Amino acid sequence: MTSGSRDLYGANSSSTAADSADLAAPGGRTSAVAPPLAPAAERPAPRPEPRIEAGGTGGGGRRQPTGFWRTFDSLRDPNYRWFFGSTFAHFAGMNIQMFIQGYMVFQLTESFAYLGAISVAQGIPMLLLAIFGGVLADQVSQKKYVVQVGQAVNALNAFLVAFWIISDLIVVEHLLAAAVVQGTVNSLMMPSRQALTPEVVGMERLTNALALSTAGMNFNRLVMPGLAGSVLAILAPEEGLTATEFVYIAIGLMFVVAVLFMFKVPKIQREARGERSVSGAIADLVDGLHYVRRTPTIKLLLITNLLIVSASMPYFMLLPGFVEEVLDAGKGELGFLISIQGVGSLTGSLWIASMANRGRGKLMLYSSLLLGVSLIFFAASEVFWLTAGILIVVGLGQSGRMSLSNVLVQSYSEDDYRGRVMSIYMMEFGLTMIGTFAVGLLAALIGPQWAIGGTAAWLVVLIVYLLARTDLAKLD
Repeated sequence: MTSGSRDLYGANSSSTAADSADLAAPGGRTSAVAPPLAPAAERPAPRPEPRIEAGGTGGGGRRQPTGFWRTFDSLRDPNYRWFFGSTFAHFAGMNIQMFIQGYMVFQLTESFAYLGAISVAQGIPMLLLAIFGGVLADQVSQKKYVVQVGQAVNALNAFLVAFWIISDLIVVEHLLAAAVVQGTVNSLMMPSRQALTPEVVGMERLTNALALSTAGMNFNRLVMPGLAGSVLAILAPEEGLTATEFVYIAIGLMFVVAVLFMFKVPKIQREARGERSVSGAIADLVDGLHYVRRTPTIKLLLITNLLIVSASMPYFMLLPGFVEEVLDAGKGELGFLISIQGVGSLTGSLWIASMANRGRGKLMLYSSLLLGVSLIFFAASEVFWLTAGILIVVGLGQSGRMSLSNVLVQSYSEDDYRGRVMSIYMMEFGLTMIGTFAVGLLAALIGPQWAIGGTAAWLVVLIVYLLARTDLAKLD
């Protein structure tokens, strides 16, 4: 992509265009986004779209589905069904791990700071390596192999933790090391998995496909933590680490299933990018950063996502301690609360899967506002069943924020840069996970309710500002 290429608004993609986007609009509003014309999906591609060897993804001339099939449109494509199955198994392992990892850390340390340290252990590799994962995604001809290797390493990582537990050697440092491995793997793998989605289903179905992927994740969040917590409570009624090795073995098996399903995803025929070298990779990395800087919409979306996730993530990482100290509950209740969020999240994801490709910016902001308000009520609650009801609303807001921020970033990114843009998107999660450590320290000083409530109040103020002072709500 040359410096004379045009961004989604038809403006020249140069530093001059980027600088002009920062000027104040009439009336004092920040013109962070010019009046939107069309996302990348609706612009002529600079070169032919990648071709799939088998199966079809549907073209622009196909009949638009209605009713039931509008919600599950992408699942009509057999290629996407295998991809969805692999992603579903991956999310199953991840959601069980979210429950058991926090539970084990708090059992070993009884420390909110260590719960935050787990976030740092995952976040630092994501911060340092995610951009290289984006370069990898844009350079390799077959992203599916990158995804498979990452899933296989995650499986081995889970089996290793199970071995430490069985051998009675487990200490919190082992969990921190496993978190570093997981963060490293996800940094290098996730940009490829994200960028693979439009290659499998096509840009026309991207909103639907990403929403269905989020729905699969939220279904797993609904079922897996509660199931793992219930089974663990049955096997070991007393609090402690007894029987946790079985949970990690199950996590490893889920990642193995994900690897096997990915074998059925067809190879994508992509135009060769020339000889690969270290200098070429660094040049691609720098080019990707320049692309974000000179593209106002992408820059604003990434900054917005960073700020929203920074304010909305800490509650989840501190939930194990919140359940034990504020709600006076145990592992069964912890698994239930993690799962109950999936009710709202699944509902929101399926609704987004059914929506047309318009009004997505406004819905993302309103979903984030709902998330912030519900988290304030969550922080104030000390009643278990009231907290459970509030978390359903939290899940609804979280699913809208997560699905739509992802699809907007991908829709407004050009094909050649999508992997690197998504890697920056992943880097932001690394930053926020490090920020969660600071909130964990704050929770240790003033209590989890004030720490979570404070970040939620900041989120509400942020969204009100974005609605009033930017044009994000105009993005389709």
